[in-house]
Amino acid sequence: MNRIVTVIVIFLFLVTQTKAQDSTSVENTSTSETIALWTMTGIIVPLAIAGLVISTAPPSVGFVSKNGVEYGVLNFETGIGFGEKRITGVFSGWRIGTSYSYIFNSNVRDVFRVELKKDFHFDFVDRRKILLSGFHLSAGLMTDFPNDGYTVGTGAWLKSPWLPFFGLFPQHTYGITYRYNKYFSGTDFHEVSVGVTSAFTF
Repeated sequence: MNRIVTVIVIFLFLVTQTKAQDSTSVENTSTSETIALWTMTGIIVPLAIAGLVISTAPPSVGFVSKNGVEYGVLNFETGIGFGEKRITGVFSGWRIGTSYSYIFNSNVRDVFRVELKKDFHFDFVDRRKILLSGFHLSAGLMTDFPNDGYTVGTGAWLKSPWLPFFGLFPQHTYGITYRYNKYFSGTDFHEVSVGVTSAFTF
């Protein structure tokens, strides 16, 4: 019995020493580093996925006025922005946006738009560039299939460069937008929306 115990102890000791001397078995990370890595992965990956979902479908609520009647609307807008590098990130100067306005009335057709926007930043309000305010002017084409027309608009907004600075999210813009829309056939309507838009800014 004692021999068996002795053999087992020696065997375990030799195995432990072999593992300790094995140059191919290298512990690259400590336990705390592994925990931190998995924690960051568990937080950052869902945030990145959520950011992409929000960017492809950022909600804005508002109303459309057609022929003197107001209808509720849900607007989704995203696009591509082109700007310059600032202290904390990239701010758009120009944006090419696509938007979809879902109108809460089955008798009124939904509206699709492609617009070019020019942003004007109020740099002097927040010199740290944490939250930057400004306004934009826009012009583009719209359709509700089969009617086509043009759209012009303006809006005031507040945006932060921190999210695109970290490389996970596009630039999100929070504000109010007004659009004047006119069909080539001659009739026109107005739309006001408040909420979130986005642009993948470079």
